[in-house]
Amino acid sequence: MFVADDAPLLHSADEAARQPMSELSIPALFEQQVARDPEAIAVTFGETRLSYAVLNARANRLAHHLLALGVQPEDRVAVALHRCVDLPVAMLAIFKAGAVYLPVDPNYPAERIAFMLDDARPALLLTTSAAGAGMHAPGLRQLCLDDLALDGLPAHNPGLPIAPQHAAYLIYTSGSTGKPKGVLVSHRGVPHLVSTHMRRCELGPGCRVLQFASPSFDAALSELLRPLLSGATSVMAPPDDLVPGAPLAALLLRERVTHVTLPPAVLAVMPEHSLASVRYLIVAGEAVSPALVERWHHGRRMINAYGPTEATVLASMSAPMAGADDLSIGTPIDNTQIHLLDAMLRPVPIGAAGELCIGGPGVARGYLNRPGLTAERFVADPFGPPGARLYRSGDLGRWRHDGTLEFLGRIDEQVKIRGFRIEPGEVQAVLEQHPEVACLLYTSDAADEGLGVDIGGRRIIKKKKGRGS
Repeated sequence: MFVADDAPLLHSADEAARQPMSELSIPALFEQQVARDPEAIAVTFGETRLSYAVLNARANRLAHHLLALGVQPEDRVAVALHRCVDLPVAMLAIFKAGAVYLPVDPNYPAERIAFMLDDARPALLLTTSAAGAGMHAPGLRQLCLDDLALDGLPAHNPGLPIAPQHAAYLIYTSGSTGKPKGVLVSHRGVPHLVSTHMRRCELGPGCRVLQFASPSFDAALSELLRPLLSGATSVMAPPDDLVPGAPLAALLLRERVTHVTLPPAVLAVMPEHSLASVRYLIVAGEAVSPALVERWHHGRRMINAYGPTEATVLASMSAPMAGADDLSIGTPIDNTQIHLLDAMLRPVPIGAAGELCIGGPGVARGYLNRPGLTAERFVADPFGPPGARLYRSGDLGRWRHDGTLEFLGRIDEQVKIRGFRIEPGEVQAVLEQHPEVACLLYTSDAADEGLGVDIGGRRIIKKKKGRGS
């Protein structure tokens, strides 16, 4: 049960996250930065440099083209592009047209791409001849960016009225039933994500933020939007330059990256002195070890971050970690509330384990085409104003007596590997389709190392069919 003496601590943690609420959409925030310093560099990719003015003009022309094609507010527009400067152009154009951005990694298996496109039913697919080669999307209108001649289209801002509650993007995450689930996120949470980084990580003009994550992940959206909505520069690079180890180290130094978010598994293989230019190192995606903190916190501010896709990328951040004993996930980001609750949605005492339930403007709309799951995971917020909702994350944590949060793991069997959310059920569903597999068992007993697939320290044990089966 909730202890009365705990109330001041929980209240102070909530108060610390309260900042002025922004009602601006993603395009409006970006256009503010364009007006502030149009010649500042917005995006780099190798030798290519796009200023804020040029990026805005390109995105505006494409947005006007989408509108001319009949794209309507909250229509979903899929984007299948390899890493290139066209990616932020397409993303911003879709936002400016009032549509919903659906990133599709062209390197995904064909079956996963087909499922995403069939489930999302986008109005349009933006791609290139290289990225779209072999992509099977019958009945879906495809727009090849290679063939577009947009120079004659208007370069001014479309200026559509986009409310904070309008859907902004759709991200597919791993699903426990074997099928990915689409998370529909509104514009409302993005300003608070950006303002948190501006306040806590000194993000702004002159900063250079690496775009590391796969384009289909919400982390990639964050790595693009945080710099573009704060006046900083987004540093993009081809995949070969992003290989953990020496290639990534060379890129960070060459591009003078000041802010980078990396999963601990990547940090573990980075050479010494490879982060010399980095002022803020954010670790996210999986638990960070004391050894990694001890190795990398010197000479920069190293921050531990936590957040699911369903809460607009980020829910909490630590203060700069002082050493190997400081492994909390910190406090909620701007205007976000985190409650530690039991199964009946009652607060647990300080120090006790509870489910991390997240409230605030970053809470997603829900899961596309999954009303039952949406009702189960997105519930009425008993602590908020009428209409407020909580996202039940399925993660366990506890409040520490210093007012910070400690992450304790999952309630269910979902795991994270190198920042990727993995549902063993999805892996199992794929393996069961193999004609040689008779049955599967998911277990933490890895005694027989010769069998199965290792999933986050556990194993899916496969039993092969015999000739008589």
